[in-house]
Amino acid sequence: MANDPGRTERATPRRRNKAREEGSVPRSTDFDGALLLWGNFFLFMGLGGATLALMTKQVAHFLSRAQPGALSEAGRITLLADVLTILGKLVLPFLAVNLGVALITGFAQRGFTFSTKGLEPKFDRLNPAQGFQRIFSSRALVDLLKSVAKFALLAWVSYAVLAPRIPILMATLKLPLGQSMDLFQSAVFALYRNVMLAMLLIAVADFGWQRFSWEKSIRMTKQEVRDEMKDSEGSPEVKQKQKSIMQAAARRRMLAEVPKATVVVTNPTHVAIALRYDAETAAPVCLAKGLDHLALKIREKAKEAGVPILERPELARALYRAVDVNEPIPKDLYQAVAQVLAFVYRLRGAA
Repeated sequence: MANDPGRTERATPRRRNKAREEGSVPRSTDFDGALLLWGNFFLFMGLGGATLALMTKQVAHFLSRAQPGALSEAGRITLLADVLTILGKLVLPFLAVNLGVALITGFAQRGFTFSTKGLEPKFDRLNPAQGFQRIFSSRALVDLLKSVAKFALLAWVSYAVLAPRIPILMATLKLPLGQSMDLFQSAVFALYRNVMLAMLLIAVADFGWQRFSWEKSIRMTKQEVRDEMKDSEGSPEVKQKQKSIMQAAARRRMLAEVPKATVVVTNPTHVAIALRYDAETAAPVCLAKGLDHLALKIREKAKEAGVPILERPELARALYRAVDVNEPIPKDLYQAVAQVLAFVYRLRGAA
């Protein structure tokens, strides 16, 4: 699926979350290994001297007490407790640092993800045909080339460090032990440092590759993106239905305001505008407007409430285009509307 040419779209946030829930996250084991290597190196640099001194002291202590026949039953138990205590002092710092580095690297690469789907049995992996397909897949070839490249790089780094030092190391056979140990320590330190730098370089490159491969594996087709948008935002049919319901509710609220109008201006049949004007408003306000069937409903509501209805076709069309519901009329229509209102007031006065 990852190599499907139809998968050209970047994964959506929903697709990324689903992949993480399924346990699919970008991960570089080389990155984990490199950081563990560096963590142990710095720990050994800080505690190496104390660790060696403690080991030397305890070996001498054990040799002095572990003479044949020199220990009773209680002495052997005490010696065993001492051994376990010393092993704890030697090993626990390294275990704690390795655990901390592993947690940090895991969180840095993948964030906080917890999924049990990776533990579920996948019986399709027992299929020999699919097994051979995975062995001879392009991914397996890429992994093989990566392994060869890593081995070649580390071998070259080791050779570059040791080749100039081989004559010096061979000459240490004729030197005092202390001086020989210093030369060996210098060579080992240089080798370890350069190998760690090479591992760090490999880790950064592998992390970038794993990230790229993961992004490619979760790509989506255009149809999948459209389907997801439908699921998240609702199908067009549902959205249209919701829109119709909201429009119907708005029409009901608008028609309920018609009895409060001062006058209704009509076209006479196709357009109807309900206007309200009183001392509290600076300009006439449109309470309702509509075309055809809605215009008929506005006229019916106006008749029921005794609101005057005047036929002014040009003014009705101009008002319908220029003003929205619950908005005052524009200034360029003040004079025309004022004439209508004056006529309505004269009618009321005559009545």
